Amino acid sequence: MAKIISLFIYIVMFIPLMIIGVLFIVSGMIFPSRMNSLARLTSISVLKCLFVKVKINGKIPKNRSLIIMYNHSSFIDPFLFAYSSPGKTTGITAIENYKYPVFGGMLKRWNAIPIDRTNIETAKKSIEKGQQAFKDGYNVIILPEGTRTVTGKIKKFKKGGFHMAINSKAPILPVGSKGAFDFKPKNRWYIKPGVVELNIGKIIEPNQYDELGVNGLINEVRSQMKDLTGYKLEE
Repeated sequence: MAKIISLFIYIVMFIPLMIIGVLFIVSGMIFPSRMNSLARLTSISVLKCLFVKVKINGKIPKNRSLIIMYNHSSFIDPFLFAYSSPGKTTGITAIENYKYPVFGGMLKRWNAIPIDRTNIETAKKSIEKGQQAFKDGYNVIILPEGTRTVTGKIKKFKKGGFHMAINSKAPILPVGSKGAFDFKPKNRWYIKPGVVELNIGKIIEPNQYDELGVNGLINEVRSQMKDLTGYKLEE
């Protein structure tokens, strides 16, 4: 049944989804100051077209800039991030995502920061851009696993985002996404419409960084994500 529903959604919703993407790109050019509202509205529209219901448990503070770290499990993750993050928001995303015509255009219009994981020097520059975005008052979304999980377990974390937090003295907010993997994991073609829960964790303040160090900070965020999602940690 899930496969039949998936075929229906893929066929019937393809054109509306493309139209939504193009409208976001064009409206973002006309109303750049309203980018975050447009991103949220677009994300709501995309998720509704895919029959995804989002439940947010907790609140992301609106009165301060944060580095928000999510676990990465599905192609719908970027829309979940834009849907849930208040205020000015950007994120660091794999440069490969820009090869998709409409989706890549949406990322550019959202001012997402591309990162090439195969090139250390350009990756460092992407991290520096993320630090500057935080200083400019943006929330910066980081996916510390780097790529989507294929097992459902939380993967080992890359260190770049944590160095960025330490260097810019930015507080980290872990958020656990539960249900996106069940909706559509990387290695399955069909989808299972349903509920995705976004569980907001506890902010880790910069004054804890000296005591924790990079590895301790990684362990703290992974531990929170495990508790927030109920998923196991990949060894």
